[in-house]
Parts: sequence; structure tokens; C-alpha cells
Amino acid sequence: MYKAMFYGTIGDRQFIENTCKGTPSYNLCLSILLANPKSQNANLTGLALIIVDGVKNEGVKTLQQIDSLKKSLPELTAALMQCGDVYNTIIHVDVPLTINALNLGNPKFGEDGMADITIESQTCERSFKEHGQTSPLTNMNKDMKDVANVGRAIIRMLL
Repeated sequence: MYKAMFYGTIGDRQFIENTCKGTPSYNLCLSILLANPKSQNANLTGLALIIVDGVKNEGVKTLQQIDSLKKSLPELTAALMQCGDVYNTIIHVDVPLTINALNLGNPKFGEDGMADITIESQTCERSFKEHGQTSPLTNMNKDMKDVANVGRAIIRMLL
């Protein structure tokens, strides 16, 4: 998912590793943060913002997949439309609100945004079951939930 890069200073890497140890997915956290050069000099808020950017990237990829699936699997259109609404909300509402909350020094609202994203990704998954269908987005929904949970854990460290 993310390509790690080499860090020249052990202190920066240690801060990132210690931060990731406080998340539910150490390896995912580490891979996202080390793939972004901004993490090298980031404080905890900066690391949280990098993860939020990872959430946005996952959302964009999922929306692209949804659009592709609408064309190739028209029988899934109803569930895919619901998922499209969910992922548009994640990208255009939850992510910007979380970024603003972090930039304004109000991490509680940022944590709430990440919690909403985990719920919304599962709402997408359930939409297929509600239509008696198997979700072609299970892995992407899980990835979104996992990244959002990492973000939520880092944001909680700011509380």
C-alpha cells in the first residue's frame, strides 16, 4: 500500500515508531508515515495529518473503484451508489473537518471525524448485504477502517 523510505536520523524514526506503537496497526501506521517525507520533522499533530491524508487517498481510490464497478457490474448499482455517497462524505466532509479540527487545536472533533469514517466504511459494506449481494469492496472498506482507526488512535494521543 505504501512504500517506506530510509530515515537519516534515528530520533525521528524512533518518534514515529513510538507513536505507531500506540495504534491498533503498528505496521500500517509505520508504512504510511515513513512513506511521507513530511513525517521526518513532524510533531504528533503533523503525523495525525499525514494519516488523515492517507484516509483521503484511500477514499479517492475507493471512489474510482466504485465508478469502475458501476460500469462493469450494473446489477450492483444500488449498493454502489450508496457506497459512492458514503465515500463522497468521507472525502468532502469528514476529512476536511478532521483537518480543520487538528489545525485549530481541537483534536476531539478530529477523533470524532475518524470514528465517523470507520462507521461509514462499514455502512458501505452492509449496503451490499441489504441488497442480498456480495460486496466487491470488502478489502477497500477494511483498508479504510484500518487507516481511520490508526488516525483515530494518533489523534487520541493529542487529547
